[in-house]
Amino acid sequence: MDARYGLVLLAMLVACETPLDIAISGDYESVLVVNSFFTPDSVWTLRVSRSVPIEEPASALELFVADAIVTLSEASGTRETLQHRGEGTFHSVLGSHPLVGEAYELAITSPGFESVRAVSVAPELESEFTGIAPAGVDLDEGDFYRIRFNVTDRPGKSYYRLSLYQVAPSCRTRSGHVSVHDAPTAVLDYTKLTFESAAPSFYHDAAVLDEPPNALDEEGVPFFAAYFSDRLFENAARDFEIVFEPEGFQTATDSLFMLVVSALSEDQIRHDRTLLLQDDYLFAADPVFTKPIDVYSNVEGGLGIFAGYTSDTFRLDLDGRKWNESGIGIGEHPLPPCDY
Repeated sequence: MDARYGLVLLAMLVACETPLDIAISGDYESVLVVNSFFTPDSVWTLRVSRSVPIEEPASALELFVADAIVTLSEASGTRETLQHRGEGTFHSVLGSHPLVGEAYELAITSPGFESVRAVSVAPELESEFTGIAPAGVDLDEGDFYRIRFNVTDRPGKSYYRLSLYQVAPSCRTRSGHVSVHDAPTAVLDYTKLTFESAAPSFYHDAAVLDEPPNALDEEGVPFFAAYFSDRLFENAARDFEIVFEPEGFQTATDSLFMLVVSALSEDQIRHDRTLLLQDDYLFAADPVFTKPIDVYSNVEGGLGIFAGYTSDTFRLDLDGRKWNESGIGIGEHPLPPCDY
């Protein structure tokens, strides 16, 4: 969509945002909005909604589209029609998962809307956890640890993301978010950890990925997630190291961690990058004199994103021993409401 037609705020499944369109003049024509970040680790799920002009009052529930016909096709010719499960969310009836490296075509029709189409893939990924050890005494304070892992790059342009989590006593806020709650009533879940790294490949977000190092002068700022590409190790293996400080909890006796290395499709990188740049525009001191940013969409005939990613998950303790979620009960019980 051209910038002169306005800014689009997409209804992201993971962020629960509402699709809006700023209409400049003339009759506005609503289009289908698709939101799906798919991975081989999860059953096929996506959300379908409709765009509206910003002057039209509408709740999120009014924007969901329930009568769509949603079809997924593989290059091999296999097709499946997803089933609506409420609030514009469509699931695989067969419990199907995406396959790594397989290109999928999404087609959606709905009365009163132009048909939409999108294609994406969950990229191949080869990564390995290689060790964890105390970081030594070279850091200012605290008990820091080093985690080492490697990534073997695949042919073609590749993009990656790294995140680190710790098992923590948790509760759920009124808005539905998970919060750390160090109390006996809490249930174990994950909290995201920050980490540091001297790796020149790492960037704090997708907006400056592949720009010159320290493009935003963020040297020394801890990572909440690290984005990187194969710019410095194309078609080769590369070892990486991060340094972090574990959290201490009175109600969690073991220090358990989850390292997640993900290979991201170019569709997701382009979407993440333009979404961040649009935020910079919207919250600029004087946006009137800055250039609007169109959020990237690979949905032909509509708006939104259909993008694949693949993750390797490594669960480890401070001695490098593996553990599994079933052994400690993560996900087996609902999180209690927070008492604040």
